[in-house]
Amino acid sequence: MPETYFPAPGGARRGPGPQPPAPPPPPPAPRGASRPAVELGKDPSVTARFVVEHVEPKYDQLRRWSSTLPHDELLQRAARRKRMTIKKITESNQLFFLSGVLVGGTDGVITSLVSHQARRVYRSKAMTKRYLSSAEVPTPKGKAINPTDFSRAVKYMKALGKQVAVKPSAGRAAKGITVNVTRESQLRAAWQAAMAARSATSESRYLIVIEEYTPGLDVRCYVVGGQVVGAVARLPLYVVGDGITSVGKLADDEIARRKPNEYLKPRQPEVTDSFLAPMELTRDSVLSAGKLQFLTPIADTTRGGGVAVDVLDLVSDELKELAVDGLWAIPGLGAAAVDLLVPDLSTAEDAVVLEVNPYANIMQFHYPSYGEPRKVNDAIMEEILERASR
Repeated sequence: MPETYFPAPGGARRGPGPQPPAPPPPPPAPRGASRPAVELGKDPSVTARFVVEHVEPKYDQLRRWSSTLPHDELLQRAARRKRMTIKKITESNQLFFLSGVLVGGTDGVITSLVSHQARRVYRSKAMTKRYLSSAEVPTPKGKAINPTDFSRAVKYMKALGKQVAVKPSAGRAAKGITVNVTRESQLRAAWQAAMAARSATSESRYLIVIEEYTPGLDVRCYVVGGQVVGAVARLPLYVVGDGITSVGKLADDEIARRKPNEYLKPRQPEVTDSFLAPMELTRDSVLSAGKLQFLTPIADTTRGGGVAVDVLDLVSDELKELAVDGLWAIPGLGAAAVDLLVPDLSTAEDAVVLEVNPYANIMQFHYPSYGEPRKVNDAIMEEILERASR
């Protein structure tokens, strides 16, 4: 914010003669000009390096979406652009016609590009993992365990001999996922979180998945047919310390900065001490100047303050091929988000597929926080027409 200049008290003058005109005020400093430079320290994470290289230099370029369309309306708009007629069957079911011929439709948030078998596979993370492994798509080693068999979970974690991730076999929106678990006490807390996040609509026997935790950048690719048409890096809510301001105030300021963005605005959390507890912080914590601090352990872009950064042009062809392989590992799946953990955007080496999600909302590809919007909806409708013409 530019400084405000006031005249000297009583209009005092220096020496005889008229008061010289005040010098013009300096131009306003750009937003974020006083923001401390991030000091990464020793062995920074891939996500921290990505923030420093690709987000902090664009800190003042946060997109201000003045209006947005929800997932279903984006699909409908793309259908109309293809000159399709839309017939509403129920509140959640619609059919698409072209020149009077039925070409596809939607059931809730998914389209006719998703088979019934693909839906059943998605509802179980354990089953998804089996399909990926059968197709030789790299995915973290893991096991689905009955929630009443905690002792077995402890033994399996020790057998893996490394940090693990714990997640509900059936669940959505990153709920109940705990990462970087190494001790039995952490495993017990993660187990309880996974139980609490159980999906009420789950049709499969409820299990809890324990798998190797593979550090990396959280990249969501949207694959349609054999092509990646959108890719975003999903980042946790973070702040940069200045050695003075509390974490609570830094978080509040960051959330306030996002209010002009109609996509981000309704997805911001209330940053309380309990919200910060998993990161061993409180609202009164003060970070050293330049310290980059993530406020959540994973990139929760639903209500956790996470942001999506467009990386379609940064993702290597190898990684795009891996995402396509993930889609094709699930029978009858023509369009879905494929979630990857990526050590390096320039190569698929050591990258893994975490999940294949046909229910993924396409809004974050259309309204990224930083970078170019991608018309995933048009690609979906083109694929629907392509399949109808076969």
